[in-house]
Amino acid sequence: MSIRFALLSAATLAVLAQAAAAEQNLSKRATVAADATVDVSNVQGNVLVTAWDRNEVELTAVLESDKDQLEFEATDRGVRIKVQRPDHHRYRDEEDANLTLKVPKGVRLMIDTVSADITVDGVRGEQRLESVSGTVETRAYDQPLSLHTVSGEITVAGSGGKAPLTTENISGATIVSGIRGAYEGQTVSGTIDASIAAVQRLDVETVSGDADIKAELVPGARVEMESVSGELSLIIKPPVDAEFDIESFSGDIDTCFGAQPRDKSKYGPGSELAFTQGKGGSRVVIESLSGDIRICDR
Repeated sequence: MSIRFALLSAATLAVLAQAAAAEQNLSKRATVAADATVDVSNVQGNVLVTAWDRNEVELTAVLESDKDQLEFEATDRGVRIKVQRPDHHRYRDEEDANLTLKVPKGVRLMIDTVSADITVDGVRGEQRLESVSGTVETRAYDQPLSLHTVSGEITVAGSGGKAPLTTENISGATIVSGIRGAYEGQTVSGTIDASIAAVQRLDVETVSGDADIKAELVPGARVEMESVSGELSLIIKPPVDAEFDIESFSGDIDTCFGAQPRDKSKYGPGSELAFTQGKGGSRVVIESLSGDIRICDR
């Protein structure tokens, strides 16, 4: 073995040993009520939550920086978990804090991250999940969900329950499937792609973003969609029994049933359309400032 190779090997081993020494592997456990509140805060890395049948919260934390501090406070009614980073310390990009939790199925879950991804599986209680640049992924049951991210992607898969869902993102994509009942979605320069069954209330707003909605309307449903400069598409599962009030200031309106749109002005842009399809009962209001609008039943 050459002296140069030996020195390089020794230097490499020293770096690996230093990195291993810096990494913190921690575990915590607490007994809680089945409907306790679990509050999690993380800066960078990920938060993975899985539900189980025990009335316990189990946390496994891998902190890749020795400067991170893990706070864990627990009572029978709630658990608070926070990764604390000193403001004065400079971190490398790869220094993540990865949290893996097992929680009772019925907990109320509150997670707040900066650039950490959030993944939740099997939690049936209320969820409020927020991230700045991380992705948010969860499953909906019967309790309310509120999901927010700035530049990350939101993915929600329904289970056939009637959980009211609220999503909000900026420059990211929102993908919703299998939801029933009520959905409220907002995006700025992002996209919304949602499929909702048995809709009672649907409220979608976009700014410079597109929304593609597939919905089944129950009698008396209320649908409101609004866009500043994005395209809006609403596909309704037949039969369609609703009153429609549609308006676009400078975009086109395209329909595959009912009446045809008319120009708002003989000399200016824009079109509008108002009609009743089938028995009526539900109400659909769609407005766009400069984007196209499309409604169809197929």
